[in-house]
Amino acid sequence: MICPKGDEEVRIPARVETIFASVALAVAAPVGGATTAALAQSASASASTAPGSAQRRAILNALRPSVESEIGPEVEFVVREIRVVRGWAFVMAEPQRRGGGAIDGYRYYPYFDEMGGLTVTALLRYRNGRWNLVERAIGATDVWFCDRGPPGLTPSCTVN
Repeated sequence: MICPKGDEEVRIPARVETIFASVALAVAAPVGGATTAALAQSASASASTAPGSAQRRAILNALRPSVESEIGPEVEFVVREIRVVRGWAFVMAEPQRRGGGAIDGYRYYPYFDEMGGLTVTALLRYRNGRWNLVERAIGATDVWFCDRGPPGLTPSCTVN
């Protein structure tokens, strides 16, 4: 992703551990290396989340358990878009089985023909030293995420 002029790439520790904090709330906790204060500072700045970066892994690991609870285990994401702005993250991604295997939407959704595929859209927030899932949808046919979070987080939904 290309960041607006003045934004910088922010990195957080490479190792993360995924845990459940509460029902449908997934988090990724840092393991060693950096202090919580350093992580909070990293998450509060706008950031590019390049493939393979620790921040990208932490965000996707926080999202994964919620998605797996709905469409089964061993999910990995093909990221279409990921944005981080002032401690918030927006994700739009296509889930697949580890190694690239397709997921049969009809197996999980009897109304799959009426869905927007299996595209996952999600909002997360960095709080208490970890990424926390705020809301997510699978196969949404609307743009529920419009203008949520800080300016620049979600794609513009303005109609001309």
